[in-house]
Amino acid sequence: MKFILFMILSGCLLFTLGGCARKNDYMPPAGATGEKIFKRACVQCHTPVKGKVMILKPEMANKEAIIERVMNGKGFGMPAFPNLTGDSVQNLAEYVLENSVTQ
Repeated sequence: MKFILFMILSGCLLFTLGGCARKNDYMPPAGATGEKIFKRACVQCHTPVKGKVMILKPEMANKEAIIERVMNGKGFGMPAFPNLTGDSVQNLAEYVLENSVTQ
């Protein structure tokens, strides 16, 4: 019985940690809008609530902070998106800022 419980809990932990990997190789198509990028790369972990895509902490409520987080990720929860650069990451950051609320 203990073995079965251990296997169930281990599976849940792996599912939780594996839901958002450390690195995501998503490559947006040329000219993709911030909304399109968000819906393809972000919505798996960031589900929009009441018409807003995210709730941002004050220190994240600027374009530079969002770009840094997207490109580098954070710990086990937020993967890095190394292929989001240039206009793609700029468009995504603008979309997130325009469609989020600050906590």
